[in-house]
Amino acid sequence: MITISSRNNRLIVDSAKLHDKKYRDQSSLFFFEGRKLLSEAIASSVDIVRVFLTEKNADMADLLPDSTEKYIVTNEVYAKLTEEKSPEGVFSVAKHLDSLHIFATIYKGANSDRCLAAVSLRDPGNLGTLMRTSAALGLDCLIISSDCADIYSPKTVRASMGAVFRLRTLRTDSVCETLASLPACGITPMAACLSSRAATLGISALPNNVCFVVGNEGHGLDTEVISSCAGGEIIIPMAEGAESLNVSVAASILLWEDRRRRL
Repeated sequence: MITISSRNNRLIVDSAKLHDKKYRDQSSLFFFEGRKLLSEAIASSVDIVRVFLTEKNADMADLLPDSTEKYIVTNEVYAKLTEEKSPEGVFSVAKHLDSLHIFATIYKGANSDRCLAAVSLRDPGNLGTLMRTSAALGLDCLIISSDCADIYSPKTVRASMGAVFRLRTLRTDSVCETLASLPACGITPMAACLSSRAATLGISALPNNVCFVVGNEGHGLDTEVISSCAGGEIIIPMAEGAESLNVSVAASILLWEDRRRRL
């Protein structure tokens, strides 16, 4: 392995730019940190371009394919790469997963697909958590509107705990059109919202293949999106006085109830 001791090395400077979404988009590259995420990426056959390791993590190089560039860096150089307060010393650069994360309008999944739709989620931590939960509860696809947080944001990738490497996502400019295409695939979208008309989770019957639709952290779903949901509205019963739940928590409850009835 080559040792890099200069913070001004071209590879170090270029890799540090990946904190910027604009550069991630231009280069079709993203990064993630830590031993666990690197192990998950290797297990998922992610195309890892290069890895920067501090001396204490040199053993990770043995796990990498021959096609991956491997570098040892000093702690001072690693500080140029990371924004973590307590970094592990493993910085990996990989190619976008274009065959897994697609941009489209019409959903073309199989009838057996289970999916979740997220509209206008701005917090990358929430998006990453939704990906992690979706993968854990057996979903096939996550549908997201184009104004959601960046899938390849380091906060999203970290919160996903490796789910970003495995979970199929469909990003859409027209979420209403996408939701309207689901019934043709045997999937019924239901809007998660506070409404007197909403069915109650755990009491009301759910469609066989349901796609719950969750909205923005502060404003929820707009009326146009709700109207695009053929299955109507669904609400999680809460204690008196409680106004709402965090969107990732709400999605977890919805998805677990759907999975529970299938056990």
